[in-house]
Amino acid sequence: MPMHTLSIQRVLNVVQRATQTAAQANLAALLDRTLDLFVEEARAEAGTLYLYDPERDELVFHVVKGDETSRRLLGMRIPANRGVAGSALRTREPIFVSDVASDPRWDRSIGELASIRLRTMYCLPLMIEERPVGVVQVFNLPGDAVDAEEELALLRILGNTMVSVIDKTRLLEETYRRERRQRALADIAARLTTTLDRQQLLTLIMDYARDLLNCEATSVWEIDDSDETNPVLRSHVATGSRGEKVTGITVPPGQGIIGHVVATGQIVRVDNVREDARHYQVVDQQSGFVTRSILCVPLRAPSIELGAGRGRVEARIIGGAQALNKIDGSFTDDDVSLFESFANLSATVLQLSRLYADTQNLLLGMIKALVEAVDARDRNNRQHSRRVSDFSVAIAEELGLSDEQIFHVRIGSLLHDIGKIGVPDAILDKPGCLTQEELIEMRNHTVKGYDIMSQEELKRLLRVELPALLQHHERLDGNGYPHRIAGDQISWIARIVAVADVFDALTSVRPYKEPWSAEQAIAYLRERKGIEFDAACVEALARARAKGHPLVKTQGERAVVSQER
Repeated sequence: MPMHTLSIQRVLNVVQRATQTAAQANLAALLDRTLDLFVEEARAEAGTLYLYDPERDELVFHVVKGDETSRRLLGMRIPANRGVAGSALRTREPIFVSDVASDPRWDRSIGELASIRLRTMYCLPLMIEERPVGVVQVFNLPGDAVDAEEELALLRILGNTMVSVIDKTRLLEETYRRERRQRALADIAARLTTTLDRQQLLTLIMDYARDLLNCEATSVWEIDDSDETNPVLRSHVATGSRGEKVTGITVPPGQGIIGHVVATGQIVRVDNVREDARHYQVVDQQSGFVTRSILCVPLRAPSIELGAGRGRVEARIIGGAQALNKIDGSFTDDDVSLFESFANLSATVLQLSRLYADTQNLLLGMIKALVEAVDARDRNNRQHSRRVSDFSVAIAEELGLSDEQIFHVRIGSLLHDIGKIGVPDAILDKPGCLTQEELIEMRNHTVKGYDIMSQEELKRLLRVELPALLQHHERLDGNGYPHRIAGDQISWIARIVAVADVFDALTSVRPYKEPWSAEQAIAYLRERKGIEFDAACVEALARARAKGHPLVKTQGERAVVSQER
């Protein structure tokens, strides 16, 4: 085809259509419309679009056009070096295949576009510089495209126009999804401290799971052995359109996929239950719900110390949780990981309903899990809250505080940075100095943390701990934040956490500095005791360190111990 046939006007039209498509804020809609553009501009019969997962070096099947049977592959993952798509991604170059059937790179085992007789294909890697984002494939292009480099160049222009938009939209959705999950965990953790209503808590957890996994229904099943001669699996909570019909239904031990999971402890994913002999159709018959796909995980009750001289409950499988009918695709590995988290929370709730009088240890465990989830967002500051909690407890013990006060110190110091759940990743992970606006946003984590944990239901329970969240960056001379209070206006618990927080900040690795030694950090605190920091707290930390208190180990010292194990 002569070069002049690819007119400037046509290129401009393609770019204009791509720009209009880029206005899609929803990733699924953006990818769907992007593939439409490729199929239309290539005058192809079908197309597929994969996104690249760098953490697992895999391609994830996201969109298909021209073959409805291939929709069953949505969400499927394949190694990033597999097939024609893998070849294009590896070489960073587009591939034109003039005869798909005879090309050895074409992977027939996947069953992609199996209902169409494939002739030609064009496979285009979507790249930002040298970083892969995904792969677009279009099939059965018209005959004049075989030698039409200009036509294929137009597809490359389209790819270059759309790739950055796809990448940014995906990052935004991932950020939004993480925030939703963190808010869900925060809400569940908050509810766990305010109610022991099993039904209410399990319904809350399963509602969140159904929403975040994008499926039609979820349920929690528990081993009911009240009749020792006839134990059953009983549904305690079920969400979705027929949830009320499922609640209370029983399944004999070992029956159904849920019975298999409870008996073996395995995680089971089935894309089509009609093809799985383990599917227990009685539940569908009794409830009227039609199960198509399923993700089922065991509920493992945590090991719980019941108190001195009162024994120990060992971890065991007490039931299972189900997510049913994934909307638009198949259950993914990420779904499994998230659903396991919700299943663990559900198991905890079931235990709490039996052991409601002994909730302190479980509450502490849930707070640690929540805090670690927040700390994990800050790549530069992993395990910070745990270390600050350890240092704070050591200070409290040196000060001779009561067991009750030490418990409050442990909780308050663990939660001191919980407000970072509202700080954007770009600020948390920034390797250099923050701008003035970013610094204001970061410093606002004290107020955010206080607001998050001072809901009406939590305010009374955490009345001692809340000042640690709000005031741990205040200073005795009034030059701290957020409210620049001074002297006795700063609570006793915030004074402890302030010293512990600075000690960890100084002795930990940060992108902008090397870690100080413990001795240098203590010298720094002593220089400012009575001015910025409470003198008694500074000296208590110094004494604990001098005595070799096991909790007063710096980040580097803990890393050495971990490597020696």
